[in-house]
Amino acid sequence: MAKFRYAFRALGRRDVAGSVALTLLFVCAAAGVHFLVRWAEGLPIEGASVANIFIEMGLVGGPTIFYARYVIAALKRSRAQMGTLSRRLATAVEQAEQASRAKSAFLANMSHELRTPLNAILGFSEIMKDQHLGPVHNARYLSYSRDIHSSGRHLLGIINDVLDLAKIESGKMTLEDAEEFELTPSIAAALTMVSGLGEKYGVALTVDLPQTGIRLIGAERMLRQIVINLAGNAIKFTPEGGSVTVHGSVAPDGRFVLTVRDSGVGMSEIEIANALVPFGQNATAMSAKHTGTGLGLPLAKAMLELHGGRLEITSRPQKGTTVTVSFPADRVLTGARVAAA
Repeated sequence: MAKFRYAFRALGRRDVAGSVALTLLFVCAAAGVHFLVRWAEGLPIEGASVANIFIEMGLVGGPTIFYARYVIAALKRSRAQMGTLSRRLATAVEQAEQASRAKSAFLANMSHELRTPLNAILGFSEIMKDQHLGPVHNARYLSYSRDIHSSGRHLLGIINDVLDLAKIESGKMTLEDAEEFELTPSIAAALTMVSGLGEKYGVALTVDLPQTGIRLIGAERMLRQIVINLAGNAIKFTPEGGSVTVHGSVAPDGRFVLTVRDSGVGMSEIEIANALVPFGQNATAMSAKHTGTGLGLPLAKAMLELHGGRLEITSRPQKGTTVTVSFPADRVLTGARVAAA
């Protein structure tokens, strides 16, 4: 019995001894089957035949069993390594999510803390530049107050963008206060704010919007921000003498589609991906002329996705860029739907 127990233990081992034991078992089983077949057929069992069976089965079964056990052992090691990698990946993902939440919370808190003193700077500089408390007799002081106010407004715009993006990423910005409003007047008002930018840089702005009567259920402030960001970017990255066209329409499936097309410097596929990353900026001949944080497109995309919409960019270097945004049909009211609402 002790010998049998040793044999069974040998079969379970994963080293050479286990493979040899399994090979012997295989050879003995094959030889036994051969003997039974010959006995059943009434054929004699010869010594040479027995030797040939053992040799052939050993030559065939031995390498096969050794290789199979090697493969099985390798698979087990791979499975163990994959398990370890999966645990490490899960830990890394959790750490990344925690870091992202911490970053968003930090940006939100930082932006809030910065806006309080900045509002005071804007208020006092506006009083001085408009001379509400009396004339400022020194022209240089008056010029400095204008510069302070202009720089403060620029900084406030950046802080607001960072705060909005942080709120969206942290899930604190929602559409619970969404309301129904006219699309065309809201888009037109936003484009009016960037029309001066087009005049400044010699870029023609063409607007083609549908008639009134189309309404959107959402945040009007966000819609205006999306339009300002997209149209402003198009103007900034279009050389003098170029054009920017803004076209809006209701698609057959009920979506509202707004297209901003420019004849500017364009982007490659890699540059498009970089432009959609927060703070991502592409180095072009036009970027040296304009300051920015790289938040325009990411913020517009985030605000649009908050409404359930989509943003798509098609562009080629030196061939211009087309940005298409679409709002889902369930947020768009047209014709009879407006009357029914």
